[in-house]
Amino acid sequence: MREKKLVITVAVVLIITWIAAFFYYPKLPEIIPTHWNIDGQIDDYTAKPWGVYLVPIVSTVMSLLLLILPKISPKGFRLDSALRVYYMITLIMALFLFGIMLLMFNAALDQSFDMNVWLLAGIGGLMIIIGNFLSKVPKNFFLGIRTPWTLSSDEVWYKTHRFGAWVFILSGLAIIIAAFTGASTSLILVLIGIMAIVPILYSLYVYKKLEGFGSDEN
Repeated sequence: MREKKLVITVAVVLIITWIAAFFYYPKLPEIIPTHWNIDGQIDDYTAKPWGVYLVPIVSTVMSLLLLILPKISPKGFRLDSALRVYYMITLIMALFLFGIMLLMFNAALDQSFDMNVWLLAGIGGLMIIIGNFLSKVPKNFFLGIRTPWTLSSDEVWYKTHRFGAWVFILSGLAIIIAAFTGASTSLILVLIGIMAIVPILYSLYVYKKLEGFGSDEN
């Protein structure tokens, strides 16, 4: 029942995203900023209507795909025991994209709007939230830190995601602090890189410690 409510909530967020896009459409200029360089300067625009409806389309397609994937998950990698967590993360992603869309529209209406600060702060917040759920995700092919080592061992999966949860949370906090203290974007990108790479290396370390890399031959 909880899972059904979460799916309905995802649908409501998608509807609100589309309504907001329709609401903003007449207020927005003919071209919408859709990309910013490392210095926070706009370096690409997309004309109406795609510039307005790009995020709602992406959010809808992504959410539908995420909702379908558990239905086609292979045996041994089912998400039945953690569908609530999975759908919660799907909802968080839909809300995140809704926020990104509003930031884009504000940047289109106000050229002085500092997109990079709020975008990076949003990414940091997203990492913190995902980190809080990461250790609750069972082994699967669609969500989590999926490496050859985590997918080959339940224990490696569990240990990696418990460690990765803290990496995500701490990296998210660091990104938010860096964004609002005027730290260089390069430093923030390094933090994001650390967040992405360290759990992968940790999964290799844990696998080697638990399973080793000896020959499978008798």
